[in-house]
Amino acid sequence: MNKSVLLALAVVIGFGIWMASGMQTEEPAEPVVQSAAEEKPLMKVKVQDSDAETVLQLVRVQGQVEANRTLEVKVEIDGRVAKLPADEGQRLAAGDGLVEISADYRSAQLAEAKALLKQRRSDLAASIKLKKRGLQSQNRVIADEAAVQAAQAQLARIQHEIKETRVTAPFAGVLNKRVVELGDYLQAGDVIGELVDDGTVKITGQVPQHSVGRLQENQNVDVVLNNGEQMTGKLSYISPVADGVTRSYRVEVQIPNPDHLRIIGLSATLLLPAGEQMGHLLPGSVLGLDEAGNLRVKLVDNDNRVSNAPVEIIRTDQNGFWLSGLDAKVRVIMVGQDFVANGEEIDPVSDVDLAAEQQLSVKAEQEG
Repeated sequence: MNKSVLLALAVVIGFGIWMASGMQTEEPAEPVVQSAAEEKPLMKVKVQDSDAETVLQLVRVQGQVEANRTLEVKVEIDGRVAKLPADEGQRLAAGDGLVEISADYRSAQLAEAKALLKQRRSDLAASIKLKKRGLQSQNRVIADEAAVQAAQAQLARIQHEIKETRVTAPFAGVLNKRVVELGDYLQAGDVIGELVDDGTVKITGQVPQHSVGRLQENQNVDVVLNNGEQMTGKLSYISPVADGVTRSYRVEVQIPNPDHLRIIGLSATLLLPAGEQMGHLLPGSVLGLDEAGNLRVKLVDNDNRVSNAPVEIIRTDQNGFWLSGLDAKVRVIMVGQDFVANGEEIDPVSDVDLAAEQQLSVKAEQEG
């Protein structure tokens, strides 16, 4: 049996040698393993060269439209309302009548005050004559002089009260509200209505304390109302003191309103100039987030490798975002940035390259 086993082993070994010699005579097969470049071509991404430009920084503040002046008109004397020459909503010039109060007994008081003054002046003249003749004391003359001054003051008071029976508009505006009616009895200090000066409006808002130092008065400010209308005015006021609760500073932008548009009370957005900065204007599609949640864009270096660059938004624009944090000249990945990783080598193509490829493709189709 041992001889049989040895014979079998010899046969197997011989067969293996024969197989090996036969394989060596065959032509060698092409290697299966290929280079990494042949196995996976470089990812193509669209890139664009961008040059930094000077961009105006803006502080965006929410505010509201207010009238240039708003006044609660009050009466200075007691009396009954005799006339109402102005209605609510009526536009008035400075000096136009708002309310007329009955003069009542003040006309009689005026005549009395004039007669009293005449008597006091006569008494003073007589005293002076008697004093010159030595028949009157100096104290009497002084007393008569004081009586004349008192009578003059009384006359002036009555004349002022008669003048104030006609309440007029102190400035041009619209009578926004009237709270009295014909026949009402008023006392000094009572409110008769509200006068609004809408020939100029002011847009007010609160600027954060970290931004107020970059603002300057008399700068042009763009304003966007919540009804979509855009206006431009002057930064007329910056509060010197911060609000005690919000720690923000009140600002006012004055805008002429010659057409008396009904915009008082509307909400508004103030775009306040706050200096200049270098930045790149890029579409929002290039923005992404890094692992820390910060904004970034993906760039291509001179070796065609991808790099991440942190950026900050300077301000928005109708064509995208103005971004800071980039070098003066950069190549930005515009399309395909989500499919490439930091440090990866890529095949960048531009709009010029794509246009050339398209022309070649069209030409090939025409020739074919």
